[in-house]
Amino acid sequence: MNHGLLPFLSLCLAAQTPPAFQEAPLRAHIAFLADDLLEGRGTGQRGGALAVRYLETQLQALGARPAFGSSYRQSVDLIGLRTQHEQSRLTVRDPASDGEPWRLQPDRDVSYVTGLPEARQDLDAELVFVGYGIREGARDDFKNADLRGKVLVALAGSAPEGRTGCCEPRHQAGRWKTKFAQARALGAAGLLIIHRTPEAGYGWGVVTAGWGGERFQLATRPGCALQGWLSEEAGGRLLQRAGMDLESLRTEADAHTFQPRPLGLHLNGTLHSRIRRVQDHNVAGLIPGRDPRLSQEAVVLSAHWDHLGRDEATGVIRPGAVDNATGCAGVLALGRHLAAHPPARSILLLFPAAEEQGLLGADAYVAAPALPLDRTVAVLNLESLNTAGPTRDIGLAGAQGSSLQERAEAAAHHVGLRPTLPTEDPQALFFRADHFAFVRAGIPAFSPGFSLDGGWDYLDAASAERARRFLAEGYHRPADRYDEGWDLRGLLQQLDFILHLARDLGNSPERPVWKHGHRPFLAP
Repeated sequence: MNHGLLPFLSLCLAAQTPPAFQEAPLRAHIAFLADDLLEGRGTGQRGGALAVRYLETQLQALGARPAFGSSYRQSVDLIGLRTQHEQSRLTVRDPASDGEPWRLQPDRDVSYVTGLPEARQDLDAELVFVGYGIREGARDDFKNADLRGKVLVALAGSAPEGRTGCCEPRHQAGRWKTKFAQARALGAAGLLIIHRTPEAGYGWGVVTAGWGGERFQLATRPGCALQGWLSEEAGGRLLQRAGMDLESLRTEADAHTFQPRPLGLHLNGTLHSRIRRVQDHNVAGLIPGRDPRLSQEAVVLSAHWDHLGRDEATGVIRPGAVDNATGCAGVLALGRHLAAHPPARSILLLFPAAEEQGLLGADAYVAAPALPLDRTVAVLNLESLNTAGPTRDIGLAGAQGSSLQERAEAAAHHVGLRPTLPTEDPQALFFRADHFAFVRAGIPAFSPGFSLDGGWDYLDAASAERARRFLAEGYHRPADRYDEGWDLRGLLQQLDFILHLARDLGNSPERPVWKHGHRPFLAP
């Protein structure tokens, strides 16, 4: 044999090796899941049920085993709460004055629901400003004040110590989900958060889109009688009626010495709500590993299937093509490849429900996992993948708490991408995706290249502009539709990276471990 031909033959064989992923199946999955036929895959809606059925049939087709006994489905028991605004009212009054009460207008001033499964709530409660509404580490905005039966008013986002750095418990404390749970624990009647875009990470329109319709919560976790948001203008006006200034109070609240401030005002009202019990579903399939011992452990690849659905009042559909039909398509593509080439460990393909409602499906899975959590090695969550164009880097926000960081960096270099570890997370993205439910349970997890960050190093200005435009005009809006003109090269980069990392995690005898000094996150 002519050994001089070996390099040439190797190049020929490499050229004949098909890429791991093809665009056509990815586009087909995304186009179907984001089609108006599925009406935005809303929680508790018919379109969501169609998405569940589609995903379980796709798992069957690629050869994954049912993860929950004989079923691909895991029931997630929810309570749906929709405010009946035409019958409800919220009014601010000064009990020491004969002045005209101020009736808060839905969408313009306030967006809210009840957190209790009762069709009617009557409120007559004192309003108390509680700064950022945070109790974590050295900060306690409540100072042991008796807040039982009162409606709290808090600033959005994190206190100063939570505005720098990334992915730590001090940042979690600024999330709305944590604040509502804290208010409930204090016995408050309610909590209204004063919105401001930089702190919330999204505009007022996103709040009204998400909170103006039906909201869901786990049936086992009731909230306060009133849970909602005030627009920044309404928050300023409320404090002005109390003789206070919003910006001055913001400065006062920055200090650890802040004390809760009774506003001398009462919130009166009646909340009429439509309450329904809903059983939705997580969907999951298992690809058994090759190794008799390591196959008892699993690497989880996840992507939430839900979006915001169809608005009952207007009929408007928010299709959720980027968020998160792209992630579902990515998990299916990865699953098909790994089913044909299984690693030593098993691979669990997981599609949680109700992520848009506060990671509810992921929380339900963690509470009753298909595999024990101590046999879950890591979670790679696919969230809102890149449809703008190719990049030079891949984001690893959240990986830095464990040795998953070094494994991810190596995978990035292997596929020719520069690993990026953000030092800041101003939009608190780390806490807004399903991987966080697993992190809170002690499992290393992150969402590689979360495209909502918008900070990646795109190859050209046109791609960067497409990414910016999606964040400004598409995110959580009807414009988030599938487009045949999408440039999926960036999405294929993400999948190549995740595949390489999943193989490493699936084959290496060493599991990712938390780094020294890692602090546990707050319970839900």
